[in-house]
Amino acid sequence: MLTQFAMQRLDDQLDSYDQWADKFESLPLFFMTFHGQQSIKSVIDTMQHAVYMYDITHVVIDNLQFMMGQEYLSIDKFSAQDYSIGMFRKFATDNGCHVTLVIHPRKQEDDKELQTASIFGTAKASQEADNVLILQDRKLASGQGKRSLQVAKNRFDGDLGIFPLEFKKASLTFSAVKSRAKLKKVEEEAEGGDVAIVMKPGRSAKLKEKK
Repeated sequence: MLTQFAMQRLDDQLDSYDQWADKFESLPLFFMTFHGQQSIKSVIDTMQHAVYMYDITHVVIDNLQFMMGQEYLSIDKFSAQDYSIGMFRKFATDNGCHVTLVIHPRKQEDDKELQTASIFGTAKASQEADNVLILQDRKLASGQGKRSLQVAKNRFDGDLGIFPLEFKKASLTFSAVKSRAKLKKVEEEAEGGDVAIVMKPGRSAKLKEKK
């Protein structure tokens, strides 16, 4: 994350490390100290504490399937996931806080792109979400990949679209493809990806391209 924040490999710029580390430390960024499966109640309680103590306005859960705890072994996993999504939706609405859930897709055929219906579990995830963003990551025969960010649902005004992405190895970041030549290259065939469900209370913020 420090490499992404600095937009450069700091192991090659050791004289700048302390400067970037100090800047990164000043960010209003907090991490839940959970590792492995957790009960939804523990996670919600921790989120509630963070909103109260630190005025947190955006929580990212990565990822939903891995987080769900052992308490749900007695019921099927889809019911457990629906219950968790309902709890996160209620938390977002009650606390005026954005909640982003990362959900892995179902297994897909190799020649199919991910769709809203590809989200693992029942339709509740996409129904409850104000926005659905799909990270398309398709493998090419050459071994390279085509990546893009697809806006599959936008409750604010309904605008949808796809943003081709280019990976920058030096900074470990993705950015929008700008040149026509690169845009043509990333429009080749491929497969795979993750699904991000974005939930917020009330109306969704209008999506804007970062300049």
